[in-house]
Amino acid sequence: MNNTIQIDVRDLPCPEPVVKAKKALAGVNEHSLKLHSYEIIGNSPSSKENLSRFLKTEGFEFEVGLGRDEQFIIFLKGKVGKLSKESKDKIIPKMMLIKNDRVGEGELGGMLINGFIKSLLQTEVLPHKILFINRGVLLTTDNKEVDNTEIVEVLKELEKQGVEIYSCGSCLSYFALTERLKVGMIGNAIDGVQNMLTSDSLISL
Repeated sequence: MNNTIQIDVRDLPCPEPVVKAKKALAGVNEHSLKLHSYEIIGNSPSSKENLSRFLKTEGFEFEVGLGRDEQFIIFLKGKVGKLSKESKDKIIPKMMLIKNDRVGEGELGGMLINGFIKSLLQTEVLPHKILFINRGVLLTTDNKEVDNTEIVEVLKELEKQGVEIYSCGSCLSYFALTERLKVGMIGNAIDGVQNMLTSDSLISL
């Protein structure tokens, strides 16, 4: 009989549920999933969404079961290949830092940020990570200040191609948008600085 390995992330603040799950699942593959059953237990709607995005990015197949008092259990079912070779070849060790919901001022600034992000789908290479900070998180969340419908769809497609999308957790909290993330995962300062230091270069908008 398979042993059940439980990863308890209840009552942990963001981004700790994803950090804990990432450490616990490091090295887990199809063979591991045949020997053990893996369950992630949590009780925060935002952690459920972040964990689901993380597991999809890592190539896990899973199901989410709901219990009382917002508690949930994620059952890992299998693991598939994360990315095609073509997608992997497009990813380069550069990081994009997006600090605002526009480039410059006014309506033109909004048009420019839309154009820059949408053009990524047409480039021959892609950054390995995009980090949204400050008002940049308005581009990844459900909010009343900006119309980001097209940008969110572009970012979701970039995720499928292997680009990691992060939004600053402190920034989301400041704008009261932690529960309204529409794409990517919640990041923290430590991860952000580490990513900047390990990237070959940083592109800032």
